[in-house]
Amino acid sequence: MRFLIALAFAAPLFAQACFIVDPPSFRFNAATYTGTVQVTQTPGSACGTYSATVPPQFPWLHITSGPSGTPGDSGVSFTAEQNLNATERSGFMVIALTNVTVTQTGANCTFSMTPASQNFLVSGGTGAFQVQTACNWQATSNAGWISVPANGISGVPAGYTVAPNTCAAARSGAITVQQTNLPKPPTLAVTQDGSPNNISLSAYSATVASAPSDDRIRVTTGDVCSWSATTDVTWIQITYGGSGTGNGGISYHLLANTTAQRTGSIHVGALNYTITQQAPGAPPVVLSSVSNAANYSTDAVSPGEIVALFGDNMGPASIVKLQVNNGTVTNSLGGTQVLFDGVAAPMVYTLKGQVSAVVPYAVAGKPSTQVQVLYQDPASNAPAVSNTMTVPVHAATPAIFSLDSTGVGPGAILNQDTSVNSTGNPAARLSVIALYCTGGGVTKPASADGEVIGLPLRYLAQTAVVTIGGVDAPVKYAGAVPSSVAGLTQINVEVPAALSPALALPVIVKIGDFTSTGSVTVAVK
Repeated sequence: MRFLIALAFAAPLFAQACFIVDPPSFRFNAATYTGTVQVTQTPGSACGTYSATVPPQFPWLHITSGPSGTPGDSGVSFTAEQNLNATERSGFMVIALTNVTVTQTGANCTFSMTPASQNFLVSGGTGAFQVQTACNWQATSNAGWISVPANGISGVPAGYTVAPNTCAAARSGAITVQQTNLPKPPTLAVTQDGSPNNISLSAYSATVASAPSDDRIRVTTGDVCSWSATTDVTWIQITYGGSGTGNGGISYHLLANTTAQRTGSIHVGALNYTITQQAPGAPPVVLSSVSNAANYSTDAVSPGEIVALFGDNMGPASIVKLQVNNGTVTNSLGGTQVLFDGVAAPMVYTLKGQVSAVVPYAVAGKPSTQVQVLYQDPASNAPAVSNTMTVPVHAATPAIFSLDSTGVGPGAILNQDTSVNSTGNPAARLSVIALYCTGGGVTKPASADGEVIGLPLRYLAQTAVVTIGGVDAPVKYAGAVPSSVAGLTQINVEVPAALSPALALPVIVKIGDFTSTGSVTVAVK
């Protein structure tokens, strides 16, 4: 038995001793090559037949004749395909149990590419280019908005796609032909127009009193579009949002005017927001805007909506916060009242340049409402009424509060364990999360102005629909928040199982026919 095992191991060596393989190696250029290997018998040996094979990892090598034979015949013929790459390659054939090495130099690759440049309209579209070469090649793009083919064929047009440009500014990118060791790859320069219609401001002008004040405007543009804000006068100071990407807000502070009326602007690209600051005089109560307290939208108000009003001389220099008297939030706070069609609204807080109130439920069904701010300065003890603003009324104006009170980014959302949802504390799929909103409209049973909500629960009269990342999230509860002022809305939803984990999925609330923006996000694991 030991003899048989030793014989089995020795057999290949014995076979090799029977044959002489010549030559044992080849080296040639990148062109197609045909060669022959001679197999002869070792003097004094008595060998049988031999075989010739190519390992499967070298598909460019082919045995064309003599895959088996006897010593002294015409030998083994083989072919090496043309090397279409710039790099050298090596392989081997196994002939009569001997490895015959084959080395082929890299191709001398030259490329030409047409056209050299191409421009697209803001809507995007498709283009094509041709590459002339005898070598393999791969096209790559340096911009995510340019999609290129997976591979190419010499002389055959290769199509590519340019996505629509959602920005105001034009953009540029390039398609490059890639090949190993190519010193200067040919490039197609791709440019695309922008459009001034792709960026807008929530307002383009404001007139304010001479006293110091604060306000904000919103920037709306494409998600990947960068923008920056600058001022052309020193008395306008940007305090937040000097630059951003996608939708955002710009907060600014105005220094006091002690001289004549003056004008300055905030510039956002080609857009201008012009501020006229009045000359000093008797400090009037100025109402500049009425906005949703969650997302600062100024489009309309709805019954029970918590609103933020911006202006000047509307309240005291230091903030005074909500007060409750006999289970009802007061409609007068720090000398300030907010009037909707002459009806005083429940007050959330008051400050010289900004106040917050809850829209009375009596505006339900009206096409619009007249808004004024009344402030009685303790120093003068004389009440003064602001200008009147006419604001449209909708049945609902849904908006989700954000954690940083900017109206964008992570929302005021609690996970199922009542912890605050954040990128570091995402919600589990199929768990129930609570969204805190305003603008839900009237409730059933009806809520009273300024009421601190108790039992029974107050459900929204209109149907609430919620999507997370574009996927419907089942609504478990939509109504008033117990122990909070009427007008604050809580919507409990189940996180859809179909969602992919992400740290910033947009959350959209639709109440009746009215939909929130997608600027507030939730983190899901």
